[in-house]
Amino acid sequence: MGVKYQVVEACPVEEVIDVFRSSGIRRPINDSERIATMIKNSDVMVTARENQQLIGFLRAITDYSYCCYISDLAVSKSSQEKGVGKQLIETLKKHLGEVDVQYILLSAPSALGFYDKIGFERADKAFVIRRKSN
Repeated sequence: MGVKYQVVEACPVEEVIDVFRSSGIRRPINDSERIATMIKNSDVMVTARENQQLIGFLRAITDYSYCCYISDLAVSKSSQEKGVGKQLIETLKKHLGEVDVQYILLSAPSALGFYDKIGFERADKAFVIRRKSN
């Protein structure tokens, strides 16, 4: 049947938490209310489902015309290194366009090579004010 990629309006919180947990991404997975707020306030979400099961999730904040910040990109460990993350980003780019929109994200150190490989350029002029709670 294959993996189905789709831009969605909503995604069940527990499914997202399961993908976050199984992917190894650092998110507040023990705070379902906070995850629900993260999902609710996102502008674009893309899911990857195999046999109806969520195996990948991308969440982004965007103005739809100039920039898009990819807040989360998580793929279940069992589905990693199979092109799922790359296709989630490609689905987002197809949805928003590639001419006018610049895509921005913060990467975990362990994922730097992945983003290099799929065409992201490293930026050395980024600044962060870190959150006080995780």
